[in-house]
Amino acid sequence: MARKRLHPTSESLIEAVARLGLSPKAVDLEALRAHLELPEFGAAVEDDRVARALREMRAARAFAETGIPALRQAVPALKATVTKDHAVTWSIRVGIPLLEAGRMDLRVEVAPDAATTGILDGMAARNDPTRRLDELRAAVAETAAETTRALRKPIDRLRSQILADLREVGADAAAYLDHMDRSLRSRQFRFGPRLARSLSDALTPVRQRAKAVAREGSRLRRLRDQVGFGAYIEKFSVARRLNRRILFHMGPTNSGKTYAALQILTAASTGAYLAPLRLLALENYEALRERGLRAGMVTGEEVLGEPDPTHTARTIETADLTRPIDVAVIDEIQMLSDPDRGWAWTNALFGVPAKTVIVCGSDDALSSVRRAAEAANESLEVITFERKSPLVLLDEAVPLEKVEPGDAVVAFSRRAVHENREILVARGHRVATIYGALSPEVRRAEAARFRSGEANVLVTTDAIGMGLNLGPLKRIVFSAVRKWDGVAERALTNSEIRQIAGRAGRYGHHEVGYVAATEETAIEPIRVALAGAPTAPAADTRFYVRPDLTAIRSVSEEMRTNSLYEVMTHFARATFYAGSPFQPSALEEVLDIARTIDRARLPIEEKFAFSVCPINRRDEIAMGMLERWSQARAAGATVPALRASLAGELDYQERTVKLASAYLWLSRRFPDTFDDVEAIRHMRRRANDAIEHHLRETATRKAERRTRRSAGSR
Repeated sequence: MARKRLHPTSESLIEAVARLGLSPKAVDLEALRAHLELPEFGAAVEDDRVARALREMRAARAFAETGIPALRQAVPALKATVTKDHAVTWSIRVGIPLLEAGRMDLRVEVAPDAATTGILDGMAARNDPTRRLDELRAAVAETAAETTRALRKPIDRLRSQILADLREVGADAAAYLDHMDRSLRSRQFRFGPRLARSLSDALTPVRQRAKAVAREGSRLRRLRDQVGFGAYIEKFSVARRLNRRILFHMGPTNSGKTYAALQILTAASTGAYLAPLRLLALENYEALRERGLRAGMVTGEEVLGEPDPTHTARTIETADLTRPIDVAVIDEIQMLSDPDRGWAWTNALFGVPAKTVIVCGSDDALSSVRRAAEAANESLEVITFERKSPLVLLDEAVPLEKVEPGDAVVAFSRRAVHENREILVARGHRVATIYGALSPEVRRAEAARFRSGEANVLVTTDAIGMGLNLGPLKRIVFSAVRKWDGVAERALTNSEIRQIAGRAGRYGHHEVGYVAATEETAIEPIRVALAGAPTAPAADTRFYVRPDLTAIRSVSEEMRTNSLYEVMTHFARATFYAGSPFQPSALEEVLDIARTIDRARLPIEEKFAFSVCPINRRDEIAMGMLERWSQARAAGATVPALRASLAGELDYQERTVKLASAYLWLSRRFPDTFDDVEAIRHMRRRANDAIEHHLRETATRKAERRTRRSAGSR
């Protein structure tokens, strides 16, 4: 007997909505089905039930938009979590003082009881946050009192331990109290049967660290002050005066965390967006201008836009740490752990002078952000974002011959990218290409070719992990799960896999994103990463920092030397003592350059500028050019624009663009020496055009190109 075919429930809902006089396009049918708790197939539903559900959904949406903000203001202890379909989960925040002086409140989150939930549901149903408000306040207060009574024994035990610690550290009790106060202010515990154990597990290491801070010797304090990091946090005096509020928009790629941060930024009177890449700074500068804001952009190479902007998009290395603003957005905060550039995120996190600092990134950075907030004595609120569309890992390998339009094939070296590219072109694909050696302009152009459909497949490195709009990208195909990180070849971390895989299935273009691998052996590591397995904790969790000019001058005067190499060597030995919260950022590379730059008779401040110029330190030609430039500066000569050939190979043009960018970077520091700016910009544009022309010309099969040329010659 033939089985009866079940029709999708959505068809029944469309018919019911139409009978109610509504356009199905105006209704979120999936949300309506979920609200009615209907199966995906075979469910019939009455019109009056659909109408009632639609009224309830409208009321929930209205309450989420207007009622919840008013209720939070009226009852600050209430916390609401709103899902994308406007369902609300409530909790009550209870503060329990650990000392009679009123310091060190333990923050506990408690689920509301049935009576409280009933009042809240009634408010939501009527979108009336004033209904039974006094009863709600009383119920919340009673919950707080019950929680305090229930935790009396573990709180008394913890209080006794703290008092014993204070007797142990003696004269340094103030330092202990400050550290504990900052730590507790950035932590929140969930009320439950295991809370007492959780308190002990979480706060034992915090107490130990507080005692270590309190006992820190005065000799180390003087040493830190001498080399410039003793008062590292306090040196950002403008930021410290603002009593900043830190929000961590924490979530995976394609979760809307940065979008939400930019909404807050654009609503503020003044603000800044701090980008990991020039490309992102440019895109957000354009977005700010499109919103009618007085916007500007600052990178290491250029300044664009209004002369006195209210809102500025910057690369993070150019963050203004002196001018107070209302809101700052620091993107990709997990870059704190990057050995080369992490210092810039450290500076911004501690030093950007904004009343509200919004950091966006993955959960890998949570512990670092929390430690920073504790150290700076600032509040931290973590707002979790969920991915808007699911990621699905394919169980079978997808070799290159099975790559489809809309796919991105990811490799981890320039050579591997071009090898993959040639294979895919030979199989008839039109290929766009993105890798780190390409300039932001070329990467943006190649991404645009993929978005427009001019190219149907993307071949890339992990350069797509941030900063590119890849709208139609449906599937990420890993051709490798190992990479060379500049020191050794290693497996990708779980965080890196998630960051790259997350670019598939952009919200608004696809309902699902797919992830695959060209080799069977790569599937399991990807599965583990996508399941949410945390990246193995780093052996060294210190913040990366780089000396600033104040520190350089201080050590130079102390040592009575103008040698940048000697100063940086001393700096490394003296500053990063045992127990320091800091570690040097890519100091070995700076030391190598310092030896070269020391050959020029320059003030040490200028030597330092040359040593941190963004140039390829592994390229002997580029390093030779940097040395000649420093010698020209020392001799008082000007440096003319580079001469480059348009006939050069691809790697030649890539080097030309990088050298031109380094010239422009130096021109902003030494405009009287690097004064041929317009010529160098023109040269960089020509080299970028040559690269893009090469990539376009080689993006399809040679046979097809010959056919077109033959047809054109007839």
